[in-house]
Amino acid sequence: MKKSNGFTLIEILVVMVLLGSILLIAVPRFQNLADVNLKSTSRRISGTIKYLYNESIFKKNIFKLAFDLDKQEYWVEYMEDGQFVESLDPILRRKRVPDGVVINDIFTERFQQKTDSGDESYLLFLPTGFVDYGVIHISSSDNDVYTIETKPYTGGTKIYDEYVDIRQEDSPYLDRE
Repeated sequence: MKKSNGFTLIEILVVMVLLGSILLIAVPRFQNLADVNLKSTSRRISGTIKYLYNESIFKKNIFKLAFDLDKQEYWVEYMEDGQFVESLDPILRRKRVPDGVVINDIFTERFQQKTDSGDESYLLFLPTGFVDYGVIHISSSDNDVYTIETKPYTGGTKIYDEYVDIRQEDSPYLDRE
């Protein structure tokens, strides 16, 4: 009987075919990661909006969801002694959007224009059960875009899986001139 010191050509080919099939399954899933990050970011921001709406009523305090579009971060502040203070709560702490996801712009009723840079954008949550009307556009590196629209009287949100340009004449929440 002959002693084998290596692999046969057939064994190497079988391993290569198996690795190739695994890669065929795995690679498309990694390419779809930007889409997954876009969906989870939009859901996370939407959930934060709903949470702050309820929290402002329950705690009878003013909350602010602030955005820094240059650093691609968002965080929560609350009113204390007449000033806004950044929340230390782990759930509400400063968050950076994942790589491959960008907060493009924010339109709020308060500012009446889109903001696409800086750290001046925010949504205000009042203890009377009102949240600023706002539209947030988020995109992925694959150029997929989501739009988050706030509902001022319910604290709810609507997420569109496309760029929706909410104009003043289209919104039931904005004053018409």
